[in-house]
Order: sequence, then C-alpha cells, then structure tokens
Amino acid sequence: MAWTTLGFPAEFVFGSATAAHQVEGNNCHNDWWAHERLPGTNAKEPSGVACDHYRRYAEDFGLLRALGQRAHRLSLEWSRIEPEEGEIQAAEIDHYRRVLGRLRELGIEPWVTLHHFTLPRWFVAQGAFTQARNVERFRRFVERAAAAYGDLVQRWCTINEPTIHAELGYRWGEFPPRQRDAAVAVEVLCNLFRAHVAAAEALRERARLRPQVGMTLALQAIEPCRPESQADCELASRRDAETNGVSLEALRTGVFRYPERAAVEISGLREASQFVGVQYYTRMRYDVRTGGVAPLDPARPRTQMGWEVYPEGFGPLLRRAAATGLPVYVTENGIACDDDRLRVRFIADHLAVVDEVRRAGADVRGYFYWSAMDNFEWNEGFRPKFGLIAVDRTTLTRAPRPSAYFFGEIADTHRLTREMVDTYTR
Repeated sequence: MAWTTLGFPAEFVFGSATAAHQVEGNNCHNDWWAHERLPGTNAKEPSGVACDHYRRYAEDFGLLRALGQRAHRLSLEWSRIEPEEGEIQAAEIDHYRRVLGRLRELGIEPWVTLHHFTLPRWFVAQGAFTQARNVERFRRFVERAAAAYGDLVQRWCTINEPTIHAELGYRWGEFPPRQRDAAVAVEVLCNLFRAHVAAAEALRERARLRPQVGMTLALQAIEPCRPESQADCELASRRDAETNGVSLEALRTGVFRYPERAAVEISGLREASQFVGVQYYTRMRYDVRTGGVAPLDPARPRTQMGWEVYPEGFGPLLRRAAATGLPVYVTENGIACDDDRLRVRFIADHLAVVDEVRRAGADVRGYFYWSAMDNFEWNEGFRPKFGLIAVDRTTLTRAPRPSAYFFGEIADTHRLTREMVDTYTR
C-alpha cells in the first residue's frame, strides 16, 4: 500500500491493552489458574506472578503516559472481587478503584473489559455460560462494578472475543474447560450475547457516567486455500459464518443466526451497544484436503504465535464491522516477535489500512495495540513477546522497546510518516 503520511483526527483514540490474568499475577480463584496446573494440561507453564502488575500498576501506567498514551484497555478480575459466590472482597473493590483512579490522575482514559476469558471457579462449577440462567450471576457482578467504578469509567467492553471463548473452550478443547461439543459451544456463544445485553442494562442503570458499551470481537480473515475449489470456498464460507458472520449479524440485527440452527432473537441486543471492538491478528485459509485449516503460506512472515502477518485481510473486516451501524474501535491488534522492527512495520501497515477505510467512509474511531507489555499468553505462556514494553522474566524489569516510542509519537502527533517508520527500523 503506497503512502507517505497518514493523519488521524484529534479525537481518534490511541492506546494499548492488557488483561488482568495475563499481567496481574496470582489470580488463584479463576478457571485458568486451575487449568494451568491440572495433570495433562496443554498450558506450557503457569501464570504465577505474571508481570506483577497487581502491585506495579502505578509504575506501569506512569510509563505508558510517558510514552504518549492517553487511553488504556484493561480488565477487572471477577474472581478477585468475588472468589466465592456472594463473598464480595471490599479490599479488591478498593484496589481496582485505585487502579482506575491512577489512570484518571495521569490523564489516561480507562476502557474496562468485564469478561476477558477468565471466570471464577464457583461460576464454572455451576455451568458458567453453558446455562442461560447464569447470565443473571454475571449481571450481578456487572452491577457491582458499575456501582463501584461508574464515576471513573465511561467506556466498557462487556465480553472479550465471544467466539474464541466458546470455540476454544467448548468446541476444540484448547481453553478451559476443554470440552469438545459443538452444540454446547453454540449455546455458550448465544449466552455470551445475552450476557452482553444484561451487562449493558446493568451499566445503564448503575453507572454514574453515561456509559458507552461495546463487545470486542475476534475477527479473522477467512479465505479458501484454493479459490478455484468450490469445496474450499464452501468450507471457508461456513467458517466465516460461524465466527465473523454470526457475531456481526447479531450486533446488526439483534438475531443470533448460526448455520443450520434455529435463529434466536435476543431482546435488547440491537440497543445494547454504542460501539463494536475489532480484534484482528491474522488470516486462516481452509482446505478440504486437510479437513480444516491449511498450512501457512511460506511466502508470508509469521509471528511467534505461528500466525501469518496479513494486513490485507484487515480492511474488509473493518468495513463489515462498520456495516453494523456502530462506531468501530480496533481494541486489539499486535504482533509477537523478537525483532522489534517487525513490530514497527506491523503497526504502520495496519494503521495504513485503518486510514484507508476511514477515508472511504467507515466510522473507525480508535486503535489499541496489543499489548502494553510482554505478558502471559494463555496456553503459550511467556514465550510470545507482544509488548511495546519488554518485561524481563527474572527481574520483572520493564524496558520500552523502540516500537513503544514509535507508537507514542503517533499517539502524540496523530500522524504517521514513512520517515518515522524508517527511523525506527534502522
């Protein structure tokens, strides 16, 4: 894509993102902590102290502000606040008030995620989101969060990547509870959209600042391995409908439509959102000869997660998200790599796509890089390096990478030039 200078409006939001379990450390009451320690687990290592962000948050936020960031997306750990059903920990509620208050003091806008994969173990024991009745338990948590933090937070992300939680946890058996039941996965996904509605209602009722509520979606570019193959095209189309399509259609119409299943109208779903979050990393190609995902294109760079770098797939997904009629924020986009020059180019290439679709009329209003710092990448452990800020695993010392200053310059000036890219990739 040919460009020399990109400009973004003054109100365009630039920030970075983290999630509680991945950075805080010692979240011992949730399902992931248990999953990491089960015999036969597929988690490469336990999270342990993670980045010790629970204790070092003030230092970390000060560093982000010094790096030019004025927005930060983070999550609340439900299992800290309510480690057993009905046992509310006042000290943990106060802790997150200090966390959010520190962001406000620094002039950093907090964007709070309410469910970022982890769940209290007591909630899982009751069936978690496999049971529609449990949506009410999640709503009660959101009511408490709204009452406790509704004067500090305006931007709320209810559910993080519902298709990932449903499919990896209940269809493919990669995430806890490691089930392999496609029908259960669909029910979980539907209930997560119900939970989004319940959370939005609770926020409107309890938060003092007028809440802006959205759901963050994992969208992937899904393509046939062989475009000339009708079978590959049909397989790719189905996978797109099961992931990207079902989510975007639900937000646009208020109806949950999953292939070959009866449509479910979810009351209040169309009115629940004031924005949609797009989280984009890569593409997946499908090939009937392998029965699923095709091997990676050897001509493409790949990340430490084994993902292709594919900015070409980003634009069409941003346009589809904008077609919901909701403002769009890129709530995650990032790369795991050791060569920081690749990170600089990755950010530049994806922001160039954002600029292109904005200029073509899509209502894209912000971009959050994933992630602020190297962290615990779920089953992959600490090996993948996503961070703008490096974290030494022995000392936990923070060290901003050149890409952190590059991104900070973009956030400060709302401009991106080829000269900046060249400067940070020498």
